[in-house]
Amino acid sequence: MKVAQHPDSQRPVTASDTAPDKAICPHCGGAVILRQRKRMNDGGYTYFWRHQDIRNRARNGRSYPFQP
Repeated sequence: MKVAQHPDSQRPVTASDTAPDKAICPHCGGAVILRQRKRMNDGGYTYFWRHQDIRNRARNGRSYPFQP
């Protein structure tokens, strides 16, 4: 997922290199961690949030729009 909630202020935070290492999933309230993947076309990085525990893999945030 690309958008999570900040753990302190509960405000939406987009996955990026300046985002905190941990956040909260807006859909289930579980802990998510910031991950990065190297892009093949230009060598840059793309950032995304992944659930810390693997229990919520079916709910990836793509099919559920973020609602603050």
